[in-house]
Amino acid sequence: MAETWEDVTWDERHPLKEWVVEYTVSVNGEENHHLNILYGENLADVQRSLLHELRKTYVENERIDVTVHRMEEIQTTADSLFFEGCFTP
Repeated sequence: MAETWEDVTWDERHPLKEWVVEYTVSVNGEENHHLNILYGENLADVQRSLLHELRKTYVENERIDVTVHRMEEIQTTADSLFFEGCFTP
């Protein structure tokens, strides 16, 4: 039986936090520098997201070496006035 509007329970959790993750991947002697924005409630969630991203990006490679340079929660958002109308949140 399909749920009606009254049956739906709203999730009261907070939205996921944004994290900046900077890392270097070494594949077959070639290094690639990455800077990603990932989402998660805590550090473990972000690590899982990073692992998923690496598996999706480097599907064909059997071995990759990853060095994480920084993994930190984004605390502030930029003021759109600094971007002179080019900023879209």
